[in-house]
Amino acid sequence: MKNMDLQFLQSELNRTSEWIKFSDQKSALLSVYYSAIIGLLISYKTAIIESFNSYESWLSYIHFLILVGVLFSSVLGLFLLFKSIFPRLTNSFTDKSLFYFGHISNMKFIDYFGAIKELSNEDAKKQITEQIYTNSVIADQKMKNVQNSTKCLFVLTVLMAILIFLFL
Repeated sequence: MKNMDLQFLQSELNRTSEWIKFSDQKSALLSVYYSAIIGLLISYKTAIIESFNSYESWLSYIHFLILVGVLFSSVLGLFLLFKSIFPRLTNSFTDKSLFYFGHISNMKFIDYFGAIKELSNEDAKKQITEQIYTNSVIADQKMKNVQNSTKCLFVLTVLMAILIFLFL
């Protein structure tokens, strides 16, 4: 693609931005599930504490291990979810991109307007290509964190089911 069309690059930039948006939607859905499970855990707090006193020592040990697994899965999953919501947003190629919101916000409007007016077609292509790459890195980081948070949610759900059905 020696002569990339500016329209094609803009559509690619929109596509990578949509992947970021899709990741955020998945994060929102996951946060609902985590909230429900944590709410369920809190609602069983008294029963969990009482079950430690009513079982023999080896059953209390198993109960404790499952509870630690629940807490670990919750904390790890929420941490990964938090990372997916707040990714590291940087454009490491330049500090004067006219297509990266972080750089645009550091400019005065008149300076931005002047820079856009002077922007050549080739410079626009280069800067859009850099932004496509940056957005792709961000989308990849976010999606990996969402996938790992989903795995933690699955483990958490299984452990919660075991905890509820066997010990409460």
